[in-house]
Amino acid sequence: MLLDAFHALLDVWVLIAALVGVAVGIVIGAIPGLGPTLAIALLIPVTFTMSPIPSLILLLGVYQGAIFGGSISAILLNVPGTPSSAATALDGHPMARQGRAGEALRIALYASVFGNIFSCLVLIVLAHPLASLALDFGPAQMAALMTFALIIIVLFGGGSILDAALMALIGVAAGIVGLDPIEGLPRFTFGSFAAEDGLALIPVLIGLFAMSEVLLQAFAGKQKTAPDTDIGPISGNGTSNRPVGWLTLWKMRATLMVSSIIGTLVGILPGIGSTVPAFVSYNLARSRSRDPARFGKGEPEGVAAPEAANNAVTGGALVPMLSLGIPGDAVTAVILGAFMLQGLTPGPFLFQQHGIEVYAIFEALILLSIPCVVFGLAMFRGAVHIIKIRPRHLFPVIAILAIFGAYSVNNSLFDVAVMLGAGGIGFVLRRAGFPLPPLLIGLILGPPLEQSLRQALLTSAGSADIFLQSPIAMGLLAVTLLCVLGVTIRRYRHTRQGDAS
Repeated sequence: MLLDAFHALLDVWVLIAALVGVAVGIVIGAIPGLGPTLAIALLIPVTFTMSPIPSLILLLGVYQGAIFGGSISAILLNVPGTPSSAATALDGHPMARQGRAGEALRIALYASVFGNIFSCLVLIVLAHPLASLALDFGPAQMAALMTFALIIIVLFGGGSILDAALMALIGVAAGIVGLDPIEGLPRFTFGSFAAEDGLALIPVLIGLFAMSEVLLQAFAGKQKTAPDTDIGPISGNGTSNRPVGWLTLWKMRATLMVSSIIGTLVGILPGIGSTVPAFVSYNLARSRSRDPARFGKGEPEGVAAPEAANNAVTGGALVPMLSLGIPGDAVTAVILGAFMLQGLTPGPFLFQQHGIEVYAIFEALILLSIPCVVFGLAMFRGAVHIIKIRPRHLFPVIAILAIFGAYSVNNSLFDVAVMLGAGGIGFVLRRAGFPLPPLLIGLILGPPLEQSLRQALLTSAGSADIFLQSPIAMGLLAVTLLCVLGVTIRRYRHTRQGDAS
């Protein structure tokens, strides 16, 4: 199957999709205010007429390129292109101020590639066995698994637990709009025939992340321009801008490996994202260093650690998405929608029904490192000009693309209305400080959670004992309860210490 999958990659359209995806991702990631979620949401309608492998490689190339691209503006301007690049700026920007911008950018690039390859290898090893195990799951086990995923997202997604819980519940409520899966009766449609099919995922995605960003920029008023900084030469042969070779990377091998492991493991857990492992890896690298005082002043390992970690999250987050149908973060939730539009439903049966396509994507994820290196090195010279593009100049184009993208899903004005409504709701929620990823993941997991729960209760004639008769379901529910108790005890102790002080 691996050989057949490799043959499927020997297509000129696959090559073009990979090159375009990585190039667009690096540029989008380098522009502060944009990011992979917005870019992928806008590009999904473009993939409607493409075959599955090129279309998904295009989107995954954008994903990988954007995560690295965020480090470019973080290093050169101290303005992270993506939230996870904030840790990279701690040492990357001081290196740029010392005239070592080229060295910092190359370390970030090579560390990103290392973390990506490591996580993709873990993805190849874990995804299929995990999917095979999930084939034994019945309705009770699937309901327990999705409950666990939603609780983890609420507890560890960052910010207020109450805010995250509220957003997840709103997402679940939005997901059940349409026909009842068991009885076939319309729910919350308010007499609209178009709403009986439910709220289409892609228009909601485009509205929540693209249109809401347009509205935020429109009401933000005068934007601050990026600061002009003396970053020194991007390339050169002087001692202040040392070349980065295999010896440099070999000296960082422990940092790269540990950071990649952290990023991959955290990526597998739903809802945490790439920002947390980036800072955890940075702090761990500093604590392991023989001279911790050098961190924050231009230490190369301070660039390598967070970049390896946040790029390793990409492969890790795809493990639960592909094998169980549970997205690890907002980006993989958007990618899950792209899989479903191509007729590839992530979950236990994906490997049985579309094994060649899945393994072709696995191999492409590793091969995407080649254009990432090539484009990364080629774009360093023009990076300063790219990152100074003001996002407000791009958002009128983004608004037009959002409208056309929403309409093209089903050629329906109802979907455009859904997109605009989601954009307005997303704008209000973001202005109020509520997190959007729990809402999105609740929207995705809500319908299968309801269906699994109701099927389990129908099987047991309404008795909840069915969840206690399965060791898998009991184990998942026990772990969920332990996580809730652990977070509750930790917050209680923190509150006690705060009161005592």
